[in-house]
Amino acid sequence: MVSRQLTSWLESVAGRPQAVHLVGLRQTGKTTLMEEFSRRFENKLCYRLQDLVTLRRYEKEPERWVLEIEGALENARSEKKPPLHVFVDEIQKIPVLMQGIQGLYDANKGRIKFWVWGSSARPLKKQRAETLAGRVLMKTLWPLSQAEILGTASAVPRLLSPNDLKKAASAPEPRAYSESLKKWLSHGLLPEPCLLADYPEAADLLLSFQATYLENEIRRENLVRDIGVFEDFLTLAAGDTAAIVDYSKIASVLGVSSKSVQSYYEILADTYVCTLLPAYSGSLRVQISKSPKAYFSDAGLARFVSGERGGIARLHPSFGKAFENFVIAEIAKQTEYHGLGWKLSYLRTKAGQEADLVVSTPDVAAAIEIKASSRVGGADLAGLKVLMGLEPKLKFGLVISTMSGFVEIEKGIFNVPVWVL
Repeated sequence: MVSRQLTSWLESVAGRPQAVHLVGLRQTGKTTLMEEFSRRFENKLCYRLQDLVTLRRYEKEPERWVLEIEGALENARSEKKPPLHVFVDEIQKIPVLMQGIQGLYDANKGRIKFWVWGSSARPLKKQRAETLAGRVLMKTLWPLSQAEILGTASAVPRLLSPNDLKKAASAPEPRAYSESLKKWLSHGLLPEPCLLADYPEAADLLLSFQATYLENEIRRENLVRDIGVFEDFLTLAAGDTAAIVDYSKIASVLGVSSKSVQSYYEILADTYVCTLLPAYSGSLRVQISKSPKAYFSDAGLARFVSGERGGIARLHPSFGKAFENFVIAEIAKQTEYHGLGWKLSYLRTKAGQEADLVVSTPDVAAAIEIKASSRVGGADLAGLKVLMGLEPKLKFGLVISTMSGFVEIEKGIFNVPVWVL
């Protein structure tokens, strides 16, 4: 079993009164993580709303759920038990329970702790915003991270400090890393398919995920009028991962409006299928691209949904795109898990200079180029050097590649091996 990074965060907030809401893409392991975590508490109630009997019981009478918890609280008080911990799986199935949590939290602060999780359907987001403002701590559980699988500490928190990064990024290449990377780009990083050795079995799970996502997240939530058009859009979006979104082009292919395509991308972001990376908005005045770039939260899933099957060779034309998606997703995961508060964006100028990623704070920023090559030279740095000369906040540049070693390739531009992310 892979140890999940969010466990330490869950432990750190266990003593705080606020409810904890864990969200994320379907099948990322939220239930497995939270059921394992719940075992450390003796005074607890657990509600699994994916169980049909449980769902029907409280769906019809949500007040019954509140009364049960009030009874458990009274029992805990009379028997001098520790605070009550309430765990609710698939909370999005009965969004009104969020209102019940508000009342119980306000009346029993310090004596009750709520832990809820599930995919974040839009009605649930609205309910949470209206009822639990200031009363909830939220985190996203992403597909498995490279650091979780390798059992290493990620160097991502040190990306904006080259001096600190040097030691963290000097780790040798893990054994058989190249094969592991190719597997992650074919099986994906959702826990079940990722941990399988056999690709056909993994492909069956990915196909099931795609069908379940369309049925449970899209059709049942009535998020789109035409599920067939949205399914076609999903395939196109997966094929265009790592590219600047062209709403008009996709709208023309699908026969819908650009506004519809934009709303489709918002749905993908709301359901944690993809991340929309905005254009850089610092002081640079030569930025041309304003549309976001779209990256799937799982590069392997993107390949599968786009229609690609099987392994991927290093020399295959799509390897570079999949590698870029993988790197962006890993940095996004670690930014979330470590609570870094960084802004992630991309930059492209009128003259064609581009940084695949800009990691920035109000005071400093780093421009990042992503290269699947094991050799990085001067030609790969031309865009970074120009951008660093144009934007004062870009104090240094990074190249994330498959080349070994933390190396200063040219003054102020460093190579970072992908396996340390």
